[in-house]
Formats: sequence, structure tokens, C-alpha cells
Amino acid sequence: MHDLGHQGGGGADARDGEAGERALLARVARADSAALEALYRRYYGRLFRFVARTLRRTDVADEIINDVMYVVWTRAGTFNGSSRPSTWIFGIAYNKARRFFDDTPVARSLESLPAAAEPGDDRWTEAFELGDLLEKLFTELSAEQRLVLELTYYQGMHYREIAAVMACPENTVKTRMFHARRRLGALIEREGWRH
Repeated sequence: MHDLGHQGGGGADARDGEAGERALLARVARADSAALEALYRRYYGRLFRFVARTLRRTDVADEIINDVMYVVWTRAGTFNGSSRPSTWIFGIAYNKARRFFDDTPVARSLESLPAAAEPGDDRWTEAFELGDLLEKLFTELSAEQRLVLELTYYQGMHYREIAAVMACPENTVKTRMFHARRRLGALIEREGWRH
């Protein structure tokens, strides 16, 4: 299970990746289609997971991703560098996906299983059972709470980045996270799940 206190990573690799993405966005702003293709390859998996975990209709994921990349193509010149490229791109994805939100489960991902565990390992079984339970319980969270959890634990974003994506104050993100954790904890306890 993911550490519920995690706030995303950093380091040289993240900085190098960010600088590369800024350079790609600058090239896209100059109508460089190869740069757009490179951004698409970098973001496709992350955007697909984001849509799949937060929307009921995962069948629209590719359509939403294409819409996002079209906006990146047409509006790359408006990226002012005040946020990370990933924050800007996920903000576009959030806005494109909002019309599809409803109260359905966040899809469980096998990526949330412990990396060292193998099928049959007790840790794998526990994580799989918890994944099933969380999938069920996420239906009882609001869309905003699901999004905060998704962007924090699966996309590794900091609260300030999530605030930019969701176009709300950082304190609102913190409040949503507080209520999401509290609600999820109460739901897990109600289900009698034991770690």
C-alpha cells in the first residue's frame, strides 16, 4: 500500500525531466510536431492512469488524452513557466475530464502492489485484497476527494501543484485530503479490514 504521508519525489532526475519537458513545450509552441509526439509518449501512460482511476468511462481515456494534447499543441505558447509542465498538462486533463466525473470506483492498479512481492506472497495478497476494498470504498468518496488522492499518491504531485490543477487554494486541497483520509479510514474500519 502507498504511504499516505507521501508528497512526491524530487531529485536530479526529476529536474532533468522537467527541463526537458520545458524545452519540448517551447518547441511545441514553435509548431514542432516531433516535440508534441515526444510529450505524448512521455505523458500517455500517466494520463491514461489518471483518467482510468478517476472516471467511470475509461473507454473515453484516449479521446480525453487526444483532447489534452490538442490543447497542448494549440496553447503551448501560453505556458508561462510558473508551474511545472506536468502541473500544466494535468490541469488541462482535469478540465477536459470534469464533465465525465460521477460517483464510480477509482480503478485498482496492479502498480500499487509491493514491487518485491510475487503472486502468492502474503504482502501481494494483502495489497490485492486492500486494492479490491479501496476500489469499492472509493465510490463513497466525492470526486474531489478521489482526485486529491489520485494526484497525490499515484501522480506524486505536491499540494500546491494539485491546487493549480484543480484551480483552487492549496488549503482547499489540504482540507479535501484531510476529509478523504478520515472518510477512507472510517470506511476501512467499517469493513473490518485488518492489516
